[in-house]
Amino acid sequence: MGLGIGALFGASVIILMNNKLGASSAPQIEGKQTQSARANSGPGNRGGRPAAGRRRQYIPSVTMALASESSITKTVEALGEARASKNVAITSQVAGLVTNVLIAPGKRFKKGDLLLQVDNQEQKIGYDRAQAQYPVAKANAERYRQLAEEDAGSRLEAEDAFNALKNIEAELRSAEFTLKQRTISAPFDGIAGLTTVEIGDYIQTGDTITTLDDTSAIVVEFGVPQERAAYISLDQPVEVRLTSDAGVAYTGKVTAIDSRINAQSRTLNVEAIVENFDGRLLPGASFIVTAKTPGLPAIAIPGLALQWDRAGAYVWKRGSDGKALRASVRLVQRSDNIILVEGDVLPGDAIAVDGSDRVRIGVPLPELAEPTLHSKPDFLNSGSALQ
Repeated sequence: MGLGIGALFGASVIILMNNKLGASSAPQIEGKQTQSARANSGPGNRGGRPAAGRRRQYIPSVTMALASESSITKTVEALGEARASKNVAITSQVAGLVTNVLIAPGKRFKKGDLLLQVDNQEQKIGYDRAQAQYPVAKANAERYRQLAEEDAGSRLEAEDAFNALKNIEAELRSAEFTLKQRTISAPFDGIAGLTTVEIGDYIQTGDTITTLDDTSAIVVEFGVPQERAAYISLDQPVEVRLTSDAGVAYTGKVTAIDSRINAQSRTLNVEAIVENFDGRLLPGASFIVTAKTPGLPAIAIPGLALQWDRAGAYVWKRGSDGKALRASVRLVQRSDNIILVEGDVLPGDAIAVDGSDRVRIGVPLPELAEPTLHSKPDFLNSGSALQ
């Protein structure tokens, strides 16, 4: 009896302790669950997911450029050959013994500088004789003129004295000319070529002494195919490069255009003059000549801005609301890292360049503060829309 009462009492104690523990722990667990459910619940949330409006919007990091107004360039390339702007073969006008040679191949001479001297002793004698006779003849002509005017002398004698003066003047000019022919001088500023004449040689009339070239500027002669002849005009800028040194460019302009197409080569002969400031351009050298002429208007943008898909070529441009718009374009010309396009792009439009493959319709694009360019026209500017 006592054992049964003790067991019953023990069981009652255990039941009471369990009820106490359950009453103290269950509210804590419920409260935690309720707080979590409250945090994940609210307007627009289903199943405990965060609202879409609270997700950060995707903003790509891109480099922007300004589309620039340009034109489709027509380019003409041809092979040309150079000659000096002034060149001459120096020849002797007389026969005689060479008494002095100042020609040095490659030496630069000024106009009038002595190149070669032919023996002129006989010519000097004739010039001195005529020079001595001239003042006497002049004085006689003046005296007889005065006597004839005062009726103290014959008019016939005055005329004879006047004619004698004119004859002496002619002899003096002839002697002076003959004497100058014995001296060969530079007709213009230039560089002398090779010569085989030495002191003591006897030269004949018409013998070539040397050559003289004015290489301060050179003339490049080239032929333009007949189908591109319309792209060439007077004073048009050209660029020439030595075929052996294509990296160095020299600028010039077209100075002469033939009036007809060459029937054999079907080309138009053209001449361009190029300033030879460093003296590296020599007559006879061959050149690659490039002439460009502007054509129809187009829009210039960096080449990296161009994208392609099944619909064709396009670029991403910044709309008036600052968001990306897809602009369809057509590629018309490419030059280095710049391309010319036509389509839904206007001059001044902000175009996505680097990172444009990450752009999507409607995403924000950065503005351009001061347009600058990578390497060509002044229209590139780096910017980022990350905040």
